Amino acid sequence: MNAPVIHVSTMGNLANQMMQYLLAASLGARAGHCAFSNVNLPLWGIVHPWVEGDFPHTEIVTDPAPDLDRLARALTVGQLQRVDIRTYGQRIGNFPDVEVCRDLFRHQGPAYAGAGPDELLCNIRQGDILDAVHPDYVLIPTDFYADLAEETGLRLVFMGQLDESPYLAQLRARFPEARFLPSRGAAADFERIRRSRYVVPSISTFGWLAAWLSDAERVFQPVLGLMHPLQARSVDLLPLNDPRYRFYLFPIHYAVPVQRFAPAHASLRRLWRYMPAARLEALLARPTLARPKELYLEAFDEAFYRAAHPDIARAIDDGHFPSGRTHYDLYGFDEGRAGFALDRAWYCREYPIAAVELSQGEYADADHHWLEIGRARGYRQAGG
Repeated sequence: MNAPVIHVSTMGNLANQMMQYLLAASLGARAGHCAFSNVNLPLWGIVHPWVEGDFPHTEIVTDPAPDLDRLARALTVGQLQRVDIRTYGQRIGNFPDVEVCRDLFRHQGPAYAGAGPDELLCNIRQGDILDAVHPDYVLIPTDFYADLAEETGLRLVFMGQLDESPYLAQLRARFPEARFLPSRGAAADFERIRRSRYVVPSISTFGWLAAWLSDAERVFQPVLGLMHPLQARSVDLLPLNDPRYRFYLFPIHYAVPVQRFAPAHASLRRLWRYMPAARLEALLARPTLARPKELYLEAFDEAFYRAAHPDIARAIDDGHFPSGRTHYDLYGFDEGRAGFALDRAWYCREYPIAAVELSQGEYADADHHWLEIGRARGYRQAGG
């Protein structure tokens, strides 16, 4: 009998694919003897060709937090012949123990030096972040780095994607004594993070994974953007039981094009704070607040709904639903579709107290905040 197969439908860049493989490895360790399929990570000497064949009992995994024990049992007893991982799976609970992960991703090439023992390595991710392509991939405010420099007494070292931009210009002006180390490629940058004693990872899977796999004495982790589980709800990359980490809770904050980063960061000023892991865990463990459907229906905007969801507009035109409101009531609300106009990124920047309240789990989302309290305070739905 052939071994069951764990297939990885690769998604995203290098760090995304590494995390997918960690999920696959965690499942494989639970299930026992399995064959891996379609894993191509030559940087780490990990290559598993596509396993061909007919697998009538296949489960496609899209849940970011799959039940790995259930899947392992199904593979072990033959209920499943193949699991196809089609999720980023960016959750710390999906991965093996950090020591196992370090062994999986041992560097294969030449050694690269990290920052010195009296330096704080700040990984910089720019690239498509500058265009605000993804709302949760954000730049870290320069004031935060200044706070850490004062707190630690360490010299700042900025390393990574250092292409000229207004953000980089602000970093250079604010920290003239800092070292700036341009990227030397993915392998070198990853190892420079891993070999540093003190690290501030960028808001990216690359920076986070390199810091987590490092032997750092201290990792200063902003709970911001993608790294805030109450903002990016499919992601949870906070190693709350890892004593190396110091966590800093930020308000909910979304990306803006780099030309507008300065006022966006000004709205965050002094609103982040150090939070012990136990308190952060208690905050994140609170049940997700229910969204009061009647309030959402009260604010429902038919014209907006049709314009924002062309697939629903077509279904209405084809006679499948009498109105957008009917669809929203039956399906759209539960699917998380927006039923009225609210510029969530602008709202959180314009009303910092709202962003703080959202970051503390007091409301389910920005829509809920506006409906419950924002409009009573006179908050607008958008600028202009």
